[in-house]
Amino acid sequence: MADIDIFDKNCPTRFSLSVISGKWGMLIILALSRESLRFSEIVRTVGGISERMASQTLRYLERDGVVRRSVVQHAKPPQVYYRLTSLGRAFVTPLSDLVRIANDHVDELVYRRE
Repeated sequence: MADIDIFDKNCPTRFSLSVISGKWGMLIILALSRESLRFSEIVRTVGGISERMASQTLRYLERDGVVRRSVVQHAKPPQVYYRLTSLGRAFVTPLSDLVRIANDHVDELVYRRE
């Protein structure tokens, strides 16, 4: 595989990284790091996300192989669950570290905003 240059405007990973590291992608990945969730549980867990944005973000994460969608057909109505793939799990530690760093420095971050 050729070297990937994230700074190149034609970099193939840019869009995927923007979804994963974006506000909603990161929160969905972290919510799914604990357990598989149904769509409504994701919306409830990730405060402030609209159903439309949750659906769009989950579609992107599924397309990129970060999230797997599974349907339980024998349930009435069928239930749809989302879970992280092994690739998705690889993002949990770095994203958790990012959240921890932000939380550790929340006073400085908020002070700079004012």
